[in-house]
Amino acid sequence: MKQRVLPWAKLSVCLLLLLFFTPAAQPRLTPPWPQPHLSAFDHPGVAIQGSPEAMIVAAIDAVREGRMADARATIDALLAKAPNYRLAHLVSADLYAMRAAPLADLGGGVASAPQDRLDDLKREAQVRLLRHTAPPPVGHLPAQLLALSPAQRHAVLVDTGSARAYLFENDKGVPRYVTDYYVTIGKLGIDKLKEGDQRTPLGVYFVTGHMPRLQLDRIYGEAAELYGVGAWPISYPNELDRREGRTGHGIWLHGVPYDTYARAPQASNGCVALTNEDMAALARWLQPGTTPVVNVTQVDWLPPHAWRQRREAALARIEAWRAAAETAEPARLQAFYGSQFSTEESRPARGGTVRPQAIALENISLFATAGERPQWVATFDQQSRSERTQIRQRKRVYWQQEGTDWKILWEGRARAG
Repeated sequence: MKQRVLPWAKLSVCLLLLLFFTPAAQPRLTPPWPQPHLSAFDHPGVAIQGSPEAMIVAAIDAVREGRMADARATIDALLAKAPNYRLAHLVSADLYAMRAAPLADLGGGVASAPQDRLDDLKREAQVRLLRHTAPPPVGHLPAQLLALSPAQRHAVLVDTGSARAYLFENDKGVPRYVTDYYVTIGKLGIDKLKEGDQRTPLGVYFVTGHMPRLQLDRIYGEAAELYGVGAWPISYPNELDRREGRTGHGIWLHGVPYDTYARAPQASNGCVALTNEDMAALARWLQPGTTPVVNVTQVDWLPPHAWRQRREAALARIEAWRAAAETAEPARLQAFYGSQFSTEESRPARGGTVRPQAIALENISLFATAGERPQWVATFDQQSRSERTQIRQRKRVYWQQEGTDWKILWEGRARAG
């Protein structure tokens, strides 16, 4: 009898967990989660070691495969390492409850808990498991990071759709993957429009500073607990946000309260929050005033040859614009500017007189966004030299796709990056 029941129990648990951990708008586990045979818990288990995320995923995998003793041992070791990890406590409670009765859903072992908190933990489990079942393709490059300037030693790419922040190092202008982290974004999602809307902005930003915990304590008192190990402000609103009338401030990378290991995937007021351990690790690579933080809905991973083609096409368009600006021929130059173009600089009117000048662009960085309005954000040192003057400035140009062409949407001084 024992040999006939155990395989069916393993199969049932595996199937139901697979159904549950498939991303869905309302995560639920149906039909009821059956009770595995008690012998699955009785023999000594083997604890999988690693990071807390690796261990929670290993525990879930163990349950999928009917290795309840291994799941129990791994969860116990995880809680010894991270005693404030709420998702681990949830799985632990379920493992104990499954010895006595079937569970209708993940979290059934703590049925008295508020449903919204249980749903938050389920969503966290989903995105963490998804990262390990569908990792980024090996050797591919992100289409959003097309060029890093020599000063930008690293870049951060936030995939808001999968709740991950990817860290890349600068390999002669090419982004090379280093690691990635689970993150929390705004309670109401993405695409910040106004102050207090609890959304995380999309676009290209730069780390502008560092606020250590002691500084946060002096400024915010007890409220500083929300930021854990500290905060790293980013440059929201950027130049394009201001042009479009987007408001708000205080969008940061920061840690989490010390009484919890991690927050839910959507739980911040618009910031990007990491576990304190991960925030401290990421902070080692952040350069205030320089490091880009690019927030997107989804990372577009490209094979190297396709990435190079996209990069070269974008840089060629920028070079054509530079050459046109150098000639100062109005008709030729105006062809690069879109119908919605604006600038903070003083520019001659159409048909006005512009003297030819030598223009050089150095230390270029180039980032891209997608969605309904694909854009490039190019930043560079521009040196303009004529017979009478020589001007050098750090400049930023926003490009937007109009039909099959890329046109300049905004042009002006770069405040960061």
